[in-house]
Amino acid sequence: MGSHHHHDIHHMGHMPDRPSPSPALAKASIANLGWSAAQAAAGLALGSTALLSDSVHNLGDATGLVLAWIAANLSRRRATHIRTWGLHRTGQLAGFANAVLVLVGAAAVGIGAIWRLAHPIAVDGLQVSLWALGGIAVNVLSAWWIGSRNVGINARGAYLHLVSDAAISAAVVVGGLAVHFSGLAWIDPLLALGISLWLLAHTWPFFRETLDTILDAVPLRHDPSRIQSDLAGIEGVESLHDLHIWPLGDSRTALSVHLVHRDQTDPTEILRKALDKLHHEHPDIHATIQVEPSGTETWHGHEVCPGRE
Repeated sequence: MGSHHHHDIHHMGHMPDRPSPSPALAKASIANLGWSAAQAAAGLALGSTALLSDSVHNLGDATGLVLAWIAANLSRRRATHIRTWGLHRTGQLAGFANAVLVLVGAAAVGIGAIWRLAHPIAVDGLQVSLWALGGIAVNVLSAWWIGSRNVGINARGAYLHLVSDAAISAAVVVGGLAVHFSGLAWIDPLLALGISLWLLAHTWPFFRETLDTILDAVPLRHDPSRIQSDLAGIEGVESLHDLHIWPLGDSRTALSVHLVHRDQTDPTEILRKALDKLHHEHPDIHATIQVEPSGTETWHGHEVCPGRE
């Protein structure tokens, strides 16, 4: 009678440690919170609704950065007997929250721009441009702190948020100068509408990616068809079923699978070959493999991962 083999393999020791994003996120959070307060005060002093609106958007950015900073710290906590995977998913949740904030902010800017086109308001374009330049500096510096150090989904979400706000501030600068020199108040909302559409188009793919990670979709860095082929091609494997691949965090992936071995083959040797294949071809995968004799796969319903849709 064949035996079932369960094995967990940890490959994390073979992967380079990613530097903690916490210091960069902390600095970016403080800078953006301070700038939001200063910009709001300037907007009130100048009577500029454009600056006030931009300060509210910056406050949303600062909130997103704080979320990312909290998630970066939580995701590095050790696993417990209750949370056996630790809190790696917090980074993915923060990335998703940042994507949602950018989409909502872009939609709000677009709606406001459409209304402003129908109801143009005269503002001091030069003063608005000068304050918007300060916003660009703060956001570009914050994006450099984060983007130059991390490629994880949490840091990418924060980076996207900062770049989007810098783009909005750039539009405010151009619009303010155009209004100042031409006197045409409709230029500012027209530019804001263009930026809004650009943000929606460029943020949507990241939103889809973060949503997929929350829904346990196969990470983009892995091809499920290739993994299935690699495992099915092992000598002595008759078939496989219940192949599942899902993300654990920015750089960790979990896999579970049942391998059915042919008669007269050593299940232990098949297990060793499967683990060796995953170790060399897919080093970030944390695998749980069950090897079973032919016929047992009919004992319960099962499925094989069909590939990425």
